[in-house]
Amino acid sequence: MKNWLVLIILFGLTSCGFHLKGTSAFDAPMPYHSWKIDGGSMQRALEVALRRQPDIVVDAEKPEVVIKVISATQNSSTSAIDLSGGTSEYMLSLNVSVQAYRYDKPLGDPIQVTVNRYMDYSDHEVLAKEDEQRMIWRDMRTDAAEQIVRRLAFLPVMTTDE
Repeated sequence: MKNWLVLIILFGLTSCGFHLKGTSAFDAPMPYHSWKIDGGSMQRALEVALRRQPDIVVDAEKPEVVIKVISATQNSSTSAIDLSGGTSEYMLSLNVSVQAYRYDKPLGDPIQVTVNRYMDYSDHEVLAKEDEQRMIWRDMRTDAAEQIVRRLAFLPVMTTDE
């Protein structure tokens, strides 16, 4: 009975088009194969996200495309307050803007990504919340980098003589 239930759920998920992120045969291939990243605080996250793509070389000596992070800003604002007027929840925002260049010419418009997360807060757990906030910022940078790489797959293809 248990096996039948698992089988029915599996067929239901596959029939509705469900697939894990990054495992679809419909994912667009990257238009260029060698990349260099000038990323500041987003450097590591962008490198990891790009290296997950098939047939991609990051930090090539002669890259076809250079990705420059124009800005990456982190913002924390109070989202909710408790009855005593203290903060009970923060909203963390990460705004990233990047531009891709090929032979010092911009490829398309700048790519802008915003990632938001909510974080509960308690004055009684300050040290734990600082660690949690650090982990959330890291996860947000990873999410932003993955979104940027997905958008980079749709850059216009330019030949060397353009």
